[in-house]
Amino acid sequence: MKKIITYLCIAALAICMPQQMLAQKNENAKHEDSYYLKGAVPEVNGKVVFSKEFSIPGMSKGEVYSITKEWMDARMQQNANKSRLAFSDEEKGQLAANGEEHIVFSNNALSLDRTKVMYQMLAYCDEGKCVLEIKNIRYDYPNEKEIYLAEDWITDEVALTKDQTKLHRGFAKWRRKTVDWVDDMDESLQKALSGFGIVKSDGKPEETRNSDAVAVVDSRVKVEEVKPVVEETKPVQEAIKPVVEAPQPQESNEMFPELTADKIMASNGRLVIIIGEDEFNRTTMTANAGGYLSTKDGKKFINTILTPEQSYQALEQAKDYMVAFYPNGAQQPSVVMKCQNVTKEKPGRGRANIFIGEITSVEMH
Repeated sequence: MKKIITYLCIAALAICMPQQMLAQKNENAKHEDSYYLKGAVPEVNGKVVFSKEFSIPGMSKGEVYSITKEWMDARMQQNANKSRLAFSDEEKGQLAANGEEHIVFSNNALSLDRTKVMYQMLAYCDEGKCVLEIKNIRYDYPNEKEIYLAEDWITDEVALTKDQTKLHRGFAKWRRKTVDWVDDMDESLQKALSGFGIVKSDGKPEETRNSDAVAVVDSRVKVEEVKPVVEETKPVQEAIKPVVEAPQPQESNEMFPELTADKIMASNGRLVIIIGEDEFNRTTMTANAGGYLSTKDGKKFINTILTPEQSYQALEQAKDYMVAFYPNGAQQPSVVMKCQNVTKEKPGRGRANIFIGEITSVEMH
């Protein structure tokens, strides 16, 4: 009789234990998913913008800038592709880069599920602190014909259920892995600012490397969420410069000495691109991400930046065009530049594109 009771108890345990384990697993999954619920993907004016502030008491602005620049440059080089540091200004403490990496959803002997992620990274360095932003995130998923925007895949509105207590099944992996990827990026910079070594490029493709992010214990770096420094409603000018072979500044034998950066950048305004000589048959567009001047071999260039959602075909095909600068509130341009299209890099959909125009004449108003 005792044996029968013992067998019955064992059988009952055998039935109950898997159920308990499954319940525990579900509870753990529920707890883990709570990290990715409301607020995990911050938005500014309808755009996904991840932002972190790192506080490093006692570190000078120059030191913060130097370490951040070295880290950002190394991070871009690790990817072994077009990723690179695109802009740096030590005096202002500003850095910008455009990156391409892979986010892996699952990887086993039978299949590899991943997506290419393209993004812009900005850093603002100051005395004892650094703010890192990651924005303009796009996904290039294999076998798909379009580029997906983060705004369409990982926001609270899209990726969460109506009551915002669960992740939608179809978008869950995108949201989880993107948040993890940003956390990895933040922790990697935190590690560098804390005095740990910066991982250098080994020349191998990005997808073959392991993350260099490790837990930092007793670090002097304090991290907190912050609002992005660059307002989305204002033109992004010198802070963002997509990866292209843009002419580098050179001071000698410069043409159009009256045309300087302060003429078109000193006050907020907009750069309008005009294609076509006939005023009744023209194509016009605003360079939504702004632009900047550069010089090389005595020639001056205007570099205009189109945001990922802007159509670029008309400008791509144009041999000549004009760029007019309108100060805020002005009905007439203060500067009109006639340009010859010398863009080298082929533009692409779903990413910021820069067009380089060699300035052939200038009208100042």
